[in-house]
Amino acid sequence: MVIPTANVTGLICGSCREEYTTNHDLNSCPKCGGALILNMNLTEMMGKISRDTFSDRGKDIWRYLELLPNIDRDRIVSLGEGGTALLQCRRLSKTLGLRRLFIKDETTNPTGSFLDRGMTVAISRVNQLGYTSLRCMGVSGNFAASASAYASRAGLKCTIHLAKENVKRLDLGKLYQIVAYGGNIRIEGESVDHSETGTPNEKTYTLSPGNPYFAVGEKTTAYELCEQLGWRTPDRIIVPMGHGEHISMIWRGINELRSLDLISGLKVAMTGVQLEEYASLVDLFHGSKSDEKYKGRCKTIAADLAMEKPAYGFLAIESMRESGGTGVKVKDSEVLDAMALLARTEGIFAEPAAASTIAGLKRLIDQGEIDKSEEIVCVVTGSGLKDPSTARRFIRKMKTIDAIVSQIESRRFTTRLGRTKIRILNIIGGRETYGYEIWSVLNERFKAGIDISSVYQHLSDLEKGGLIRRTRVESIMGKPERQYYSLTDKGRNILKSAVEE
Repeated sequence: MVIPTANVTGLICGSCREEYTTNHDLNSCPKCGGALILNMNLTEMMGKISRDTFSDRGKDIWRYLELLPNIDRDRIVSLGEGGTALLQCRRLSKTLGLRRLFIKDETTNPTGSFLDRGMTVAISRVNQLGYTSLRCMGVSGNFAASASAYASRAGLKCTIHLAKENVKRLDLGKLYQIVAYGGNIRIEGESVDHSETGTPNEKTYTLSPGNPYFAVGEKTTAYELCEQLGWRTPDRIIVPMGHGEHISMIWRGINELRSLDLISGLKVAMTGVQLEEYASLVDLFHGSKSDEKYKGRCKTIAADLAMEKPAYGFLAIESMRESGGTGVKVKDSEVLDAMALLARTEGIFAEPAAASTIAGLKRLIDQGEIDKSEEIVCVVTGSGLKDPSTARRFIRKMKTIDAIVSQIESRRFTTRLGRTKIRILNIIGGRETYGYEIWSVLNERFKAGIDISSVYQHLSDLEKGGLIRRTRVESIMGKPERQYYSLTDKGRNILKSAVEE
């Protein structure tokens, strides 16, 4: 049986509408910098597929292969992404006073993020074109983790390029994933390790969140959602907006289903959520100009939503306007409350960016902008285990649990500190002291043979790790100022753990 597939006729810019051929491996429009989308002709599909076409297939996104780019079956790179649950949330509905609320739970994707939907298509395309390595530019933590996993699955070498200012934003859970999957991390501006550079015959593909093949995979959220609802749309779909590709591709997918007569209507209000610290798309939707307003202001707990220049911003705003939806801003504190509410009412542990949809829903209810009789779907895009530092906030007020976690962290931390730092903690633990005195004790008591500059480097490391703090500065005439240090509670726990071992 020959399965008909959609005909990809080229690339089209979502902003200026300039068209390009698929022979150009572009991540953005050369003319205006806008996002490129695959121009897919579904005419061949009309009358040849029906709702029953997909009923006897597996649960991953390739069940919709007729609506995806034509990739040779033996070149598809899949980890079983998609097929995520659409959960009716009765307890959360009751708490919020809603008639009918669903969660599209993307936390169960292979790397714990909805981005796996796009990555399977993008990496399959890279695999089909015969590339041997992957370079990722301008990416978030979730994107980097997903790319590393799928590159590993395809046997591709993967290098993640991170801007220096983005390193501190990277959640530890995502960093661990990248390393575990074998991704190489390179900090822009740092010297290159030539042992990691490609060979002369290496063929490298550059992938960014603006890649049109990546974006097209995210349409499958719409296909699944409508199929799970019995081939219809809900009244409203609420989606987090980072680059804006997910909300725009869901809207595009719904339009495709309508054009193929797989659903009967388009009455769904696409609703986008951003954090107040980075809400350029919401501002623009409501008529405010904010191109420079949020530049360099990333202090939010949800770094994956903090995009200075959202690649699909124009299309995201267009999807909200065309569908009669809206955009809403939420605060970090509201997101933290939403994370706890979602976990404790429905058993879904979401990372901050993902829980923003619940926070946005609550804000819109409080503002009277949502009719409580609506049927609503909130897309929860990523797992809370990706962001352990935010999860840690939930137990700070729970003394028993906090003590257990501190002990566990202390035991693990001592294995990485090394003998000299433990000795320095011991010295500071005896009494408040300063760098030169620490150096003297190390050399006289412990015969360490260490120079003074190394001592100050150790002190800097311990201070950054939150194990010591500066207590006072003593000025002595004619001599450098003395910076005095004492242990923090964390430092005392670490030291206690080290002594017990």
